[in-house]
Amino acid sequence: MIASEALGFIDEITHAMNQTEEPRDLLNRILQASIDMSQADGGSIMLLDKDDQLLKLSASIGLIADQKEFHLQLGEGVTGWVAEHGKSRLVNDTTQDQSYIPLQAGLKSELAVPLMHKGELFGVLSVDAKRAGAFLPEHETILTILANLVAHIFIKVRDNKHLKLRDRFHRVMIDIGRVVTSSLALTEVFAEIMQITESAFRMQRSLLLLYDTDKDRLRIVASMGFEAGQGERIAYEPGEGIVGQVFLQKKAVFVPDTSKEPEFLNRLQVQSGSSEQLGFFCCPVFSGNEAIGVFASFTYGTPDLSSEHLLEFLEIVASFISQAVTIQKLLREKTRVIESENIKLKHALGEKYRFGNLIGKSREMLRLFETVQIVAESRATVLITGESGTGKELFASAIHYNSPRRDGPFVKINCAAIPESLLESELFGHKRGSFTGAVSDKDGKFVQAHQGTIFLDEIGEMDLNLQSKLLRVLQEKEVEPIGGKVRKVDIRVIAATNSELEAAVEARTFRADLFYRLNVIRLAIPPLRERVEDVLPLAQHFLKKYTRENNKDISEITQAAVQLLESSEWPGNIRQLENSIERAVVMCQNHFLDTPDFHELYENLESAPVTLEAELQNAPETVPGSVVADSGDWFANFIHDQMAGAAADSAVLDGNIYKLVVGELERRLILLALKRFRYTKIKAAAWLGINRNTLDKKIKELQIDY
Repeated sequence: MIASEALGFIDEITHAMNQTEEPRDLLNRILQASIDMSQADGGSIMLLDKDDQLLKLSASIGLIADQKEFHLQLGEGVTGWVAEHGKSRLVNDTTQDQSYIPLQAGLKSELAVPLMHKGELFGVLSVDAKRAGAFLPEHETILTILANLVAHIFIKVRDNKHLKLRDRFHRVMIDIGRVVTSSLALTEVFAEIMQITESAFRMQRSLLLLYDTDKDRLRIVASMGFEAGQGERIAYEPGEGIVGQVFLQKKAVFVPDTSKEPEFLNRLQVQSGSSEQLGFFCCPVFSGNEAIGVFASFTYGTPDLSSEHLLEFLEIVASFISQAVTIQKLLREKTRVIESENIKLKHALGEKYRFGNLIGKSREMLRLFETVQIVAESRATVLITGESGTGKELFASAIHYNSPRRDGPFVKINCAAIPESLLESELFGHKRGSFTGAVSDKDGKFVQAHQGTIFLDEIGEMDLNLQSKLLRVLQEKEVEPIGGKVRKVDIRVIAATNSELEAAVEARTFRADLFYRLNVIRLAIPPLRERVEDVLPLAQHFLKKYTRENNKDISEITQAAVQLLESSEWPGNIRQLENSIERAVVMCQNHFLDTPDFHELYENLESAPVTLEAELQNAPETVPGSVVADSGDWFANFIHDQMAGAAADSAVLDGNIYKLVVGELERRLILLALKRFRYTKIKAAAWLGINRNTLDKKIKELQIDY
């Protein structure tokens, strides 16, 4: 009979092993099978806690329900004796055994067998009956044998559970590790960490409280699962409630049922309307060895893993949160330093770009300074034109730092320096995943310039497609990132170009509507060669700058050197002048700058400008044997060539000779002027005594290719 019961026991345990992966469920199935096999009225399984050297109740059937926290010392009672000696024990009359400790009144018999694995005890299985003499020695023998089998099965299930749990922990930790490094915002990091842990371990609501040293309070700085603003006014003193105690004692705790814990203050009223058992985990958050806050989380119902494992996991999560808090703290301190430096820098820039610091005394520049001062106070879009090196960016900076937007950002971007494929992302920004390589969200320059000014240099080089998006920014004050939604921006636009935008509009390489939007206020900066009186003050400014940087004692520029500087053409404008002064200061061995220090300018002047006489002397050589050509006059040669080209048919020239000669004279004069002034049309037109438009018309009409 006992043998058949043993076979039934083995069959039940085999089914249990195949049907459950939870060690607790398996213990209950093992205990129930043991009770059935021995025809007992109840039983228990107590597992050994090696750290505390205590037997702790892990499963019980037919006993008092409130015995979950019951534990025994080794050697205490029948079960403790079995654990201490590693042998089974049968007691058929508990009233005669003084060592017997009843878990429930009325029990008369107890059979206890050790649970051994690889020679080590890890628990004791006991069955109890209400009748005396309920168990036979055969029961003891069979249960001892089966207990060894059960022990191996249980250990394998438990180890398998631990491996899966460890793998689960690792995967969650990897995800959390990615989150910690993905953002610098503490609230975002905390929210993502909690989303990961809640989905993995049935955690419903979480809090992060940090210690406020000024007010000596723990305050909620981030939360998950609560309504916005719900915990803004809630605070805990160190030592107050569970939260305060965890912070003060620097030790994590778990409260399985908050309704039975008087220290749980329930200031967030999380139990309202909930019929489930509410558990509460609370862990300290450290910075080094110092507790700086508390991380707390609630669980509803029974978690699918032990409280010990979950508490261990949450302590690891708390360490990740500690890293995020430390990063946030360092970032905040760094930001504070940067903000302080930024204020100082803005003040310095404001001083640097004061209108009084703009250099120039020519009539054109003084008039320009007055215009800039008026324009700075407005919100109008400004278009700055001028040759390269004339100081367009300096004027843009002066406008911003003397405007009501001076405390806002001043963002600069050179449209010609960035490849066309990247310029849209730089200007308008993009959302993560909007194109290959967009691994994170990026704010464009327009968003960065919000409530400030953006300076678009070399605007004439912008692609037509981007011009349409820029037009929307100017018209609607809206920016649309690549792959993102439209957002409003408050910016002032200053654009600059060294190209002729009117010609680009005619050539359809620049949008006319965008040009008119940009051309609200136009500042045309004249080249340096057209304001010779500004050369000396600029040279003196650069002299002071570079003597200070190079620790040189150079106090003046000789009069001869000044004349040399003022007579130069400066095709590179102020930038070229600055480079010349810097080079002269570096190479100078005296206490003054003289003409030899500007040898590159001196050598250029050695080749004298082309004169009208020299041009006429370079007329075509006379044609031998020609009476007309013997006069040596250039227009005689010209007429001779025309007649020869007409195959001696003089009728071709009749009525056209005046037009031909005058046209040739105009062509030669225009070429002479362009060559004399290095193909600068404004100077050439002024020298010829005509305006720029007339010069352009003549060049086109006479088909002059220069």
